[in-house]
Amino acid sequence: MAGIPCPSCKSPIGLTLELIIKNPIMVCPHCKTIMNFEPPNDEIKEKMKKGLAEIEKIKNKYKGMVKFG
Repeated sequence: MAGIPCPSCKSPIGLTLELIIKNPIMVCPHCKTIMNFEPPNDEIKEKMKKGLAEIEKIKNKYKGMVKFG
């Protein structure tokens, strides 16, 4: 997955959901725009983590049978 470009300058920076969750505040290396993707509360953050864990569980269950991404 290539990810999405910087929302400000449109340069490719490979923003993915996993990257945003691991690094919710980051700076574009091209235009120096500060991006803050911090969830508004911990409940939402926990739901996102549970959802990603469920996706990984499904990927591992079908590994070798189905191609993801």
